[in-house]
Amino acid sequence: MNRKTKGAIAVGAGAILLLGGMGSYALWSDAEDVAGADITAGAFGLACPNGAWTDVSGDVPVTAVTPGTTLMVPGDIWEYNVTCTVTATGKNMRAQLSVTDLGTDSTLPPTSRVDIETEVDNAAYTNAPIVVSGGQVLPVKVTVAFDPATTGTDFTNGQINVSGMQIMLNQVRPS
Repeated sequence: MNRKTKGAIAVGAGAILLLGGMGSYALWSDAEDVAGADITAGAFGLACPNGAWTDVSGDVPVTAVTPGTTLMVPGDIWEYNVTCTVTATGKNMRAQLSVTDLGTDSTLPPTSRVDIETEVDNAAYTNAPIVVSGGQVLPVKVTVAFDPATTGTDFTNGQINVSGMQIMLNQVRPS
């Protein structure tokens, strides 16, 4: 290798070492902190105290009944009433309230003489989402009516299972 080549290599290596010692080659830059706070999730829940079953047949005085102990007969209308309180904080809160597991494992005949209806907030339950807010009170009513026109021994010793009944509140996204 000749002297000029060696000299050029030495100058190039020196320049690299010089730049490496001073840091990397960069253009101007700047950064700013973003003002703000933590993103916090809202809250969601449903509190339902123990409700009560009553016989509201209309032709007898309204009395308390106990499913599993009190026996229903044709013409009886029983109601379960409870008042639930919603916890719902946050934006875009809508929910669907439903009564689930009502009548599962029941022995209802194919042409049932028993009618089961549910009301939420004093309106027939339509399975449609409702707007909910924190502290909102929702009355829930389940009515079980045994057709008075039942003849013979239809539904004798039949059962409507209400032991697994649950009141559910599920958040849904606004449409």
